[in-house]
Amino acid sequence: MSQFLDRTERALKDQSWDDYEEAWLDAIEGGSTKFPDYLVAAKSAITQGHEERAGQMMELIYQSGNADSLVPEKKLEFIEALACTLPRSEDMRQLLLTSYKEHFGHIDGFDSCVENSGLMKGTRPGEVIPLFKRMVHYQPGSFVKHRSGWGVGEVKSLDSKTEMAVIDFEKKEGHSMKLDALPQVCTPLDHDHFLVMAWRKPEELKRFAEEEPVELIKLALRTSSKPLPLARVKDLIAGTVIPATSWSKWWARTRNALKKDNLVGQTGGKNNELYLLDTPDDLDTSLSRKFKGLNPSELLQSIRESLAELGPDQISSLEEGFSRLRRDVDRGDLPRSERVSALLLLREHASNGQEEMAIGALAIKEKNVANLLNNISREDEIHETLDILIQLNPDEFANNSEELFMAADDTLRELLIEKFRNEKRMEVLHEIAIDTLRQPGKSPLLYLFLARRATASNTSDFPMLDGISTPDLVRQCLSLLDRLALELSNKETPDLARTVKRYRQHLTAKPFNMLNRTLEQCQIHDAREIYSLIVSLRTISDANIEKLKAVILRKFPKVLAGMKQVQTSSTSSNAIYSTTFGIERVSKELEELRNVKLPEIYKAVGDAAALGDLSENAEYTAAIEERENLNRRVLELQAELDRSQIIDPDKATTDQVSLGSRVTIHSNANDSEVTYSILGPWDGGPEEGVLSYLSPLGTALLQKKEGDEFEVELPTGTQSFKILSIEKGEVPVAK
Repeated sequence: MSQFLDRTERALKDQSWDDYEEAWLDAIEGGSTKFPDYLVAAKSAITQGHEERAGQMMELIYQSGNADSLVPEKKLEFIEALACTLPRSEDMRQLLLTSYKEHFGHIDGFDSCVENSGLMKGTRPGEVIPLFKRMVHYQPGSFVKHRSGWGVGEVKSLDSKTEMAVIDFEKKEGHSMKLDALPQVCTPLDHDHFLVMAWRKPEELKRFAEEEPVELIKLALRTSSKPLPLARVKDLIAGTVIPATSWSKWWARTRNALKKDNLVGQTGGKNNELYLLDTPDDLDTSLSRKFKGLNPSELLQSIRESLAELGPDQISSLEEGFSRLRRDVDRGDLPRSERVSALLLLREHASNGQEEMAIGALAIKEKNVANLLNNISREDEIHETLDILIQLNPDEFANNSEELFMAADDTLRELLIEKFRNEKRMEVLHEIAIDTLRQPGKSPLLYLFLARRATASNTSDFPMLDGISTPDLVRQCLSLLDRLALELSNKETPDLARTVKRYRQHLTAKPFNMLNRTLEQCQIHDAREIYSLIVSLRTISDANIEKLKAVILRKFPKVLAGMKQVQTSSTSSNAIYSTTFGIERVSKELEELRNVKLPEIYKAVGDAAALGDLSENAEYTAAIEERENLNRRVLELQAELDRSQIIDPDKATTDQVSLGSRVTIHSNANDSEVTYSILGPWDGGPEEGVLSYLSPLGTALLQKKEGDEFEVELPTGTQSFKILSIEKGEVPVAK
């Protein structure tokens, strides 16, 4: 019970009329008492026989114009209460009649309902008002809603002698019903009710949707006495008043207009509900309603929206929201990145002087500061946070700038580039970029960024990208995506998820800018290599592979000419089988290429470029060609390693030849015996007692049994062999 109701109830009980009047006057002057409380107080006074005490105060409210801001339904309820508290006032009775005409005057039998109910007679309006409303609700021309599914109906005729009404429902016309059954079966509807207008005046609703969308929302909200979820509002409007496909665009426009209307409230949050207010709320109450029930993340977003809407002199009204937000930050109820955002907001609008230190403390708790900055969603907040962290500990920033740059996502990276450029220290970033080009796995995000810069011919900040083969960069990016996505499927981490997301965004999603720009700069043989790599990728959907293939075919329609048919799905035939010995051999070769030969050739390119005119510089041309060959070899080896599967000789069968078997065979051609281990192409050659399963003889031996005789086509001609024995083989040993 509100303080106003408590005071009026005590004064009524004690019949202390001075206190009673003072309670009313304080409430009216304070402006914070809600109109429903006035109605409750008036009804209580009527019940206890002191209606005119309340009537004098109600009349004061009416004369002051405070009731004019009420929505129509609530204003009518107020006038009914006013007439009941001043039953002898002809003016109030006439006011009631005028209000009823506004609501029910369109009904043909309105005047007879006034006459027959005795609305303007006697001194007990509280008794005749319910009778009048029962009569007027079911007069010809009035509307009802059937509670069992027949929809909205219009009363067509009413026979007082037979006590029967005839109603045309949406789903059943000309239905006859007993008068005394109507209240139990049908709910009265006003002529301007949303459902009535959707039935009888759909064009009018469409006009509202186009010209006055907020009024359409209000009509929809009046269909319920409770707040309506946005989904229910959508059900009412989309598909009936506006096309269902236009809802999102229409709602975006309407939502902005609703913010300026003080009679529609929203709960906000994921389960947003809309409701009508009896009167416009003051700003503090409106914001309190808006913030009620929001979780910490929703509260932060709602305060941001409110700051954008309020003027400088209204910011103090957000004090409650600021207090809740600070409590959420102190309790750790927000993710760290959102805590930083909240602290920046509080620093600007409700500072206690400790926000910067709190941001520094959050950065210390984060193992990798780049993670904290990358997860902040707004660019201005990333910039502010970076400046704060540098100011708090400039030495630590200088020491960790390389790590920060390598782990930075797009927004943070651009800010760091701008900072280093302004400080004329770009050589630091150049060294990091060169190292990343040599070893992409150290920072896949940075490698993708450099590849994007190169394909867009935007190399002014990173001149080492000039002359690099963009097809090679893109092929490397595609291979990295495949490997990273496989890692993500085995172990998901926020950093890896972000990296894979960026790779997919730039490589496999429309508008395919990287691929299109690369194709503009490459020859058909490059396009063929990219095409072959794309169709072998294991972590891209078939639908996306088809889209990427279509992009290449549009640019190079003859790209498939002369190409071997490539499978588009990952199968065992794509795998390369090898023992751990062979895989280690190839891995060492790849490591030497990346860590020794590529750095040497990058240096050679730089030295050759320093000699002058590149158009007639043979050293530069040779260095560029060698670099492209090495890059191509790196891509090939990495792609093969990505497809590798291990042969374990201990698991080889002895009943038939399989991978890992040691086989002794007899050559019928020269009457000799020889023993081979059936292993992979990286594990050695015949001189080392190893036969690759991909060789003609190795392929012919697979699945043969002891005693089998067979022929095989070899480079020296057709030869015949007999299998003498099958054993488990061994992993080769380095010599």
